[in-house]
Amino acid sequence: MATTAPGTVTVREADRPGDLGAVAALHGVLYTREYGMDATMEAYVAAGMAELVLAGAVEGSAAPGRLWVAELDGRVVGAVGLARTEERPGWGQLRWVVLDPVARGRGLGRRMLDLALNEARERGYKGVLLWTITGLDAAHHLYATAGFELTLSRPAHKFGLDTVEQRMELRL
Repeated sequence: MATTAPGTVTVREADRPGDLGAVAALHGVLYTREYGMDATMEAYVAAGMAELVLAGAVEGSAAPGRLWVAELDGRVVGAVGLARTEERPGWGQLRWVVLDPVARGRGLGRRMLDLALNEARERGYKGVLLWTITGLDAAHHLYATAGFELTLSRPAHKFGLDTVEQRMELRL
């Protein structure tokens, strides 16, 4: 059972120096500790966020998507992102969802998911998709309660694991 730390959680746009590194590191540390993933998880997250920021520098900061972080007593303890996707034109992709155990149990995961989905609606997206793998039960529960449906499952070797990769979709 996770221990909840005292303090106030704030959610803000990830626009400060060090935010991307903190989000990538949080993924690397938590997904290794909790699921046995290897360093490719952290690299995958870092590469995707770098693409988002670099595209934003060319197109305007919010054009390709947005990334938010949750802070607890000044430390990044969570993140969620929304990016456009070429996979389904007119749709967004939910990305970089992570929450440190010290911040769990506060409704923060739902709060961050709602923030991203509201952004998708404001952008006029037809829907939002996400990619995940089996075994991330708390995340899958969060997605299902928000209305996401499983649309694809396939065996995969990802992040040092033999797993099942899954795509979930939510029509808006």
